[in-house]
Amino acid sequence: MKLWFLAAFLVLWGNLLHPLIGGTAVLPGGSWQFVLAGGGLVAVSLVAARGIGLDAAALGLRRAGSVRGAAIGALAAGGIASVDVLVLRLAPSILGQPVGYAPLARVSADELVRHIALFLPLGAVLPEELAFRGTLLGGLVARHGVRTAVTASAIAFALWHGTVAWFTVMNTSLPVVLIIPAMAGALAIVFVGGVIMAGLRVVTGTLATSVAAHWVFNAVILIGLWTDRAVP
Repeated sequence: MKLWFLAAFLVLWGNLLHPLIGGTAVLPGGSWQFVLAGGGLVAVSLVAARGIGLDAAALGLRRAGSVRGAAIGALAAGGIASVDVLVLRLAPSILGQPVGYAPLARVSADELVRHIALFLPLGAVLPEELAFRGTLLGGLVARHGVRTAVTASAIAFALWHGTVAWFTVMNTSLPVVLIIPAMAGALAIVFVGGVIMAGLRVVTGTLATSVAAHWVFNAVILIGLWTDRAVP
């Protein structure tokens, strides 16, 4: 029961965070407010882990295999994200117009580097990975098995991104008729990403795998969209 309450709490947290912080969500995790919120999520995750009875190994916090796991996660995410960027580059021939992300039009190279190197990991990647692939996944694996744990954690991860997905889609140059399909597609992609990262985390036994995958995937997508900016 505690685990399902935690999952519901995380979904609520994720969907209230952006409306409460507002304009600082120009890029996911792109402000000190997000870093502060990320620190709060880390604290909640660790308290929940202790209440559930998870040790460091169950959370994936171990040195053994961490370098190998991080390399696997980075390579897998980099490959998938590169394909996604290629698809976005082909959008003009499919939709008749390029797909751009408006906030990136206002971001300089220095700001993008600072975002990827600092705000992204501290505000989004590390807190979310500890919450979803650490505490939630670790607790679910111990009580319900790997298959249920991977699926349930991925569903919670997708639902956590509800307002993020809406904000992102509404700030693209997609035609109005494609907004709802794009929203559904965005959540489906996040769910699949959650399954992949949870699966990699279970197989390698270290949280470093999903941390690297999450970080690299977001970074490649942002760099790909930034270098092909189409929205003025």
